[in-house]
Amino acid sequence: MLTNLHILPSDFEEEDFYRLNEVLSAQSADDRPMTGSQFMKMMGVDPETAENSI
Repeated sequence: MLTNLHILPSDFEEEDFYRLNEVLSAQSADDRPMTGSQFMKMMGVDPETAENSI
């Protein structure tokens, strides 16, 4: 990983390993079950007007 991702050893040692693992194991957009907008609609929130209601 240090070679392929060009991460310095000092940065690697300071990294949040749980977050790094989460990012590296993320699915591609095509493989995700739904988008954020679809999730908001499922929860009954209109993505177009959500920012105005905050």
